[in-house]
Amino acid sequence: MTVDKILAQFIEVALLKNVSHAAKKLHLSQPTLTQNMKKLEARLGIPLFERTASGVTTTEYGDLLLEQAQMMQRIYSNTLIKLESFKERQTHNLRIGTGHAWWHLFVSDCFNRYRMLHPEVNIHIDLGNHLRLIDLLLSGDIDLFIGHEIHGLNPRVGIHFHPLFTVTDSMFARDGHPLCGQKVTPEALLDFPHLKLTPDEKRYRQIVEDVQQQKLSRNRLHLTEQVVWSTNSLVSAIDMLNHSDAVLQSYPACMADYFAAHHIIPLKGTQQGQKNIVGVYILREKIDAPHVIQVQKMLLQQLENKNII
Repeated sequence: MTVDKILAQFIEVALLKNVSHAAKKLHLSQPTLTQNMKKLEARLGIPLFERTASGVTTTEYGDLLLEQAQMMQRIYSNTLIKLESFKERQTHNLRIGTGHAWWHLFVSDCFNRYRMLHPEVNIHIDLGNHLRLIDLLLSGDIDLFIGHEIHGLNPRVGIHFHPLFTVTDSMFARDGHPLCGQKVTPEALLDFPHLKLTPDEKRYRQIVEDVQQQKLSRNRLHLTEQVVWSTNSLVSAIDMLNHSDAVLQSYPACMADYFAAHHIIPLKGTQQGQKNIVGVYILREKIDAPHVIQVQKMLLQQLENKNII
């Protein structure tokens, strides 16, 4: 029998001053408990109890052991609580990457649910460009991220993509923009600054295959005659749109309600907006991690609650 169990039994006998009552509380037979107390006295080489007609009383040695044993019991209990809290943190600490649109639409609700279920854990949210978030995922700085499907993603990077839903891109500009109320052609856009929100950065382009890099190069050549502004902040983008004639040329149409609150409206184009699949990116070795599985379930529930899927 371990020392902590024997001390716990000793504490009950010393406090109740009755072996029979202590045995009943501990769900032990009286002979077993009596024998355990005798073993404890023999191990320590001191008398802990004085037997009386009505029960037992502690000796001076017993009084000292009771004081110290109760202190040890409190320390032990507190240690178990701290270990459990540490285990909770290690198991459920969460680091999510997401695009600005998805944070607003459903990831923020998922964050609130997760923090309420695990109030003691650390949570980090990283917002930004999808290629940058892929890089953070590969380096272990985030556990998963929500973004649109990256065509031409190098299969050697070891990332699993789980599709969630499909979105269509739209163009956005300030209310009262010169292009409002008309069918906007690609040529008409060239007369206005092109605003890029979280554009791709060169240092992350090694993540995609050569065919994707060639496509990106062609897009850059197409825009050489146009003024280009860029930012990695949704707040900055809204300010830039509201104080200029810039056009956010490609952003999820499902953000229309959010932009409307900031006096930014969608423009009607002559061409249909690009469709993108949005999903969750996870390192293959973390697919079965409990906290990753739990977050994915929460994301699906939030999407269903908002009728996005």
